Amino acid sequence: LDMQWLAMEMFLSLPGNCVRLFTHTFPSLLIDKVPHAHSACSLASLYVFAQALGLFWFFLVSLLAVICVTFVTSALQGQSMLLVQRPLQAVALGYVYYSVVRVIFLFSSTMWTTGWEIYHDFPTLRRMLLGGARTMIPNPSPRPSPRDNSKERLNIKFGPPLLGTARLRTKDQVAQSAEAGASTMERRKTRRLLALITPLGVVLVLQVILLAGQIFCDERETTCSHLWVIFLPTGKLNRAIRFVLFVFIIQWIQAWSGLFPNWHVALAKAKGLRAWLASGTLLVGLLPLCTIRLVLWTVRPAGTGRVLFLVGVRHHMIDSLLVTCLCLWCLLAASLILQPQVLKMSGFTLKSVKDEDRWRVFCSLFKYTMLVWFSIQSVRICIAKGPASAQSDMIVISFVYPMLLCIIWIVTFVAVAVAGLGKPSRISILSFPPILGSIYAGSMVLCSWVRCGQFPLLVIFTWLHLCRAAFRVARRWRRWSERFRNFIDNKGELHASASEPTLNRHSDEDLRRMTEPQFSVNPSVNRDLKKSYRVERQVGRIAVRMFVLICLSFLSILSSFAFLAGLQQRAGLYIDDVMIWKKLEKDGSVEVTNAGASVLTLGVSNHSTAFREGVSSVLTPGDSPHYAVCGNSWNGLQLVDYAMLAMVSYMSPTAKNALPALLQHLFPHMHVTIQRSQSSKSQRRWLEFDIEDCGTKNIQSTGTLGCRRTTIISISGTDITRIEDYAENIRMWTEPVSLQILSTVFPTVRIWPRDCTAMIIRALHNVLGQLALQDDQWHYREILDHVRQIPADREVVITGHSLGGGIALVVGALTDRLAVALQPPGVYHSLAKHHEQSGSRLGRQEFEGPHRKSISLVFEGDWIQHFDGHGGLVQTMMCDQSDKSIAVGCHLLEGALCHLLRHCGDAAGRFATCDHVYQPTSTVLSMARSAMEFAQSSGWTSYLYDNLKSVIYAGIAVSLVAVARHGGLHRQQDGQGRLQGRLQGDRNGQGKLQGDRNGQGRLGGRLQCNCTLEKRKEPGPDKARMEFIKWLDQDNREFIHHVFSIRWNETW
Repeated sequence: LDMQWLAMEMFLSLPGNCVRLFTHTFPSLLIDKVPHAHSACSLASLYVFAQALGLFWFFLVSLLAVICVTFVTSALQGQSMLLVQRPLQAVALGYVYYSVVRVIFLFSSTMWTTGWEIYHDFPTLRRMLLGGARTMIPNPSPRPSPRDNSKERLNIKFGPPLLGTARLRTKDQVAQSAEAGASTMERRKTRRLLALITPLGVVLVLQVILLAGQIFCDERETTCSHLWVIFLPTGKLNRAIRFVLFVFIIQWIQAWSGLFPNWHVALAKAKGLRAWLASGTLLVGLLPLCTIRLVLWTVRPAGTGRVLFLVGVRHHMIDSLLVTCLCLWCLLAASLILQPQVLKMSGFTLKSVKDEDRWRVFCSLFKYTMLVWFSIQSVRICIAKGPASAQSDMIVISFVYPMLLCIIWIVTFVAVAVAGLGKPSRISILSFPPILGSIYAGSMVLCSWVRCGQFPLLVIFTWLHLCRAAFRVARRWRRWSERFRNFIDNKGELHASASEPTLNRHSDEDLRRMTEPQFSVNPSVNRDLKKSYRVERQVGRIAVRMFVLICLSFLSILSSFAFLAGLQQRAGLYIDDVMIWKKLEKDGSVEVTNAGASVLTLGVSNHSTAFREGVSSVLTPGDSPHYAVCGNSWNGLQLVDYAMLAMVSYMSPTAKNALPALLQHLFPHMHVTIQRSQSSKSQRRWLEFDIEDCGTKNIQSTGTLGCRRTTIISISGTDITRIEDYAENIRMWTEPVSLQILSTVFPTVRIWPRDCTAMIIRALHNVLGQLALQDDQWHYREILDHVRQIPADREVVITGHSLGGGIALVVGALTDRLAVALQPPGVYHSLAKHHEQSGSRLGRQEFEGPHRKSISLVFEGDWIQHFDGHGGLVQTMMCDQSDKSIAVGCHLLEGALCHLLRHCGDAAGRFATCDHVYQPTSTVLSMARSAMEFAQSSGWTSYLYDNLKSVIYAGIAVSLVAVARHGGLHRQQDGQGRLQGRLQGDRNGQGKLQGDRNGQGRLGGRLQCNCTLEKRKEPGPDKARMEFIKWLDQDNREFIHHVFSIRWNETW
């Protein structure tokens, strides 16, 4: 038998030494030789987590924006009768979406904590491995320096409580102390075991779920591409999860081999069938297969949407099976090595964890492994598929890795916390899955009751929040039971003297601190972490607060606009036309006025306006144009013509406006008629023009022989009197502006290609759709439906200015029509969400749409154009109102039209001069008058009450729920704060005790019998302090020392 063990040890030494070589020896040499390698690895790891946290913020902003707009719009459009007729169902619906927001917020907080944990070398994990409990250890205060001899000192450290001297200990107390010590050692052992095994168990469960989902989706790609994208084997997300789980296994093996350097010796010396099975499986099956697959994975990357067959089996099935088997083997090997008789031979010792330098190297290797495998994945995809594909893969991986690590962190914390509730019995372990299943069934019933049961992701969020609530209830119940048991045990000792304390009596705060594990170490009270807390973490906190402030400001502005827009729509308080025109009788010129501030005059004769100061002549046909785009035409029309049509769309086709007469002045050489406009007054203004040009010969004409007919859809831009236009602008460009804000903190966001941003935006709105928050109520919906009904063989061009130009680009990309946009904000990145919401799957054409059939005209100094990028043909021109650019002087269509006439000319010879005058103060006065008219005509008091009664009821209900939920937070718990009130006369002592709030609360709970320090106003602060010191001198220092684990300085 000894010879067999020796042979097995020799065979296992090969994989053991290889693992040690590649996971410890080589990386350690590299880290030692490269200067500041540890800091670089820590910063890179922190950056990965911070970027993932930024993407969570990006998702949370869009989610809250959609929720706010949906709820406000529903309430104002009369859909809030659910709250009045079925209030319970309305409250349930609110709870469901509260669960979504709350879970995302908690997960973001966990990601923040985990990121700093990995940056600070996992202090909480180290504490669990060392068996540290949340109790206090007294250490003698260091000798005071001469400059603080008169000050009190309170030296508190973490560790087991001292049991005191023999003078105060009886036999019963010794027995109780021994029992408590055994219980503490058992608890520490359990925590250490859970900290080692739970991460592997979580990875195994995730891998099994992923494998089952892949088997299900192998033959159901259509179903999984909509609902279960995570299980689509050829999808980018599934590939990223498989890779991250593989990296976790590598990191766990690295950590295990570092803590148990002689694991192969211990495995060889283990007895039983399981030991032989583990050794044989590793040597014969897993090691050769994993090596071959790793080599093939490196040299033959499959990529997204591609399937490779290895020995007749799909490559993703082989990968998942190998990782699953590797997890099972690691779990089996760990169970064998952790046996008491085998553990001694594994080389495990707590000295490697206690030693600062060794633990620092250990954590550096963990971070190094993550970064090395990320680099390998990036390089192999970059060589095979190109940099854009590699970057998109790395974005997904760098987002999935922190998420899964946070899941492992949470599950480990829950496991340790559940173990702290008491020794689990077989019944409690077996009842755990049914409890989770019943909670999931309750979540399903709740979501089905509010008509959201068909959205699995919404059910999962609700289930997670209910599980958290059940976990907190269980912990509180355990605490309450301990309090009751404490009360029963100490019932006969309530009147015990202070000089004869009992050690088995603990305060409620003691019970909470001794039984609950810490989710993370607080760096502000940790000796080692406090050095870096004030620099790095403070910068991080400032950044987080800035992002939160931006989010709240954005939500308040958007909600206000949505609310006011709903009021304006319900009251019908719309101004007919902001832009008007008239013909000057003196010389026949056309004058167009926009909001009373921008005035455009188009002169038809040089004799009338050519010699007036400030009036420019139109470029004559003989002069050279100043821009490359001048002289080009699209469907027989130049940019000047499209600008005129976009200007006409700001006016309503009423008899008062006489648009046919205006069109006759603007297009005397063509036959232009208005065929259709918006269906209602509250809809986005748009006009359909039918243009017949008989002066241009074209064999592709669709009308009379020799004439060319074209359909132009002209969309108006932002109307300053319509509040819904402001909300529409914010909603349409939320995602690109949010990404620009992120790029100020994360420089790598700036180099993301369009494929990456489109992938993120589409994934965001795909998740919103699975949460029953389909944000597809856009102003262009009516225009899009109309354009799709036009026959494909008809020549159609979509044009518009400002917001109308952005809508024209979106509709043109969704319908594959030509779009001519004048001064648009750009839709280069935000177009992805419109593709996702419209359900269009154009393939590669989806990305080529903005480039193939789009023309954009932008002006230097126009800050609105920077909301998003521009695609296709983009012509940039100079601004004539650059001194008024902050007041959108470079964004006016009248100025653009005049600039085009002066620098590109008028090929039709319609106008000879152009004059544009802009006075921004007139716009402010116009908006103020509109607001006053809105306030006067609405009748604020009666109107708001009659139309917003349901909203008021909803606000009252939510306020009552918030008060019921958080109203008890200000109650004093467990005696905290009492001592602070009693020692008001001693400001120094109070300040010292405030530094440790837990010690303050526990000491205050014990000293509630000494009420004279607070309630007796005499004999004054000085005597109150003397009475307290006198009480300490009466042989009560030992009492404080034993019961509260506090040692006082001699200065007391």
